[in-house]
Amino acid sequence: MKKETQTHPFPTDPDRIVSVKTETEGGYYINTFYPFLPGMILFLNDVHTATIPTGTFHNESDIFLLNYCISGRCEFQTDTDCYRYLTDNNLSLSGYVVRESFFYPTGYYVGFELGIVEELFTKKTYDTLREFDIDIQKIRNIDKRDDGLLIIESNSELQKIWLEMYSSGAGDPALIKLNMLKILRILTASEPVDDDTAVYLTKGQMNLAKAVQKRLTQDISVHISMREIAEELGVSESSLKKYFKVMFDMNVSEYMRIIRLKKAAKLLTETDRSILDIAAVCGYTNQGRFAKIFKEYYGMRPLEYRHVSTLLASSVG
Repeated sequence: MKKETQTHPFPTDPDRIVSVKTETEGGYYINTFYPFLPGMILFLNDVHTATIPTGTFHNESDIFLLNYCISGRCEFQTDTDCYRYLTDNNLSLSGYVVRESFFYPTGYYVGFELGIVEELFTKKTYDTLREFDIDIQKIRNIDKRDDGLLIIESNSELQKIWLEMYSSGAGDPALIKLNMLKILRILTASEPVDDDTAVYLTKGQMNLAKAVQKRLTQDISVHISMREIAEELGVSESSLKKYFKVMFDMNVSEYMRIIRLKKAAKLLTETDRSILDIAAVCGYTNQGRFAKIFKEYYGMRPLEYRHVSTLLASSVG
């Protein structure tokens, strides 16, 4: 059992865990591939950026994907050109839709993905699925919707297995494989689902939500109201707030609070700028209020955070 980092996106060694880290303009993402079965590619997505290129399956003709979100938020496009969002403890079942990139509204996502390409199955794959009474077609048929994408909340049994894979199986290919077979067996016995309560955005609404996000973060030292943005875009304020909430799963004020505080933390650790200056850059005119809000979020005041970060950096170095 070995673990390595490389740039090749298609690991072929059946006994090795392979991690591929890719830097992006806005951060990075790590794909960790786990040995499983021929025609079934299992990996963990650890994303720390807002967008990444289309996945590794786009050249295949008949793909079925399972995604389980441990934490974060990921945008999915349906066959009917609508947009839905996978979030904590959600499981998605879908055919693969070719896209230019995947979008992560909060800039963070951790989750497992299983790509099933039946035309690449071997005798080993069929024998293993048969031994564990797993029927891929039954799993495909769980989705009764006609838009090519089902997103549901995992029950407690499935959640426990997914989290065990994540917490204790990272270095053990055999444990990963065993747990994945358990998940597929449970899904084989699941009843079909038709989720008519699904919340989604149309392409136009999705673009408006992104336009709001872009305008809000253009200069975070300035506070711009949703009324101003609504007037600029020619859309009602209430509609924009609704679209934004669907995409980011939080209201505008909460989103901007997090954006400002993360920017402040970055400036505290990477620069020697004064607390007053950092507060102003991040949109806080009152240094005392900035320190209070910062402590509520990070558990320590700005100067303490800078001091602890410096100590940690020096100990690592």
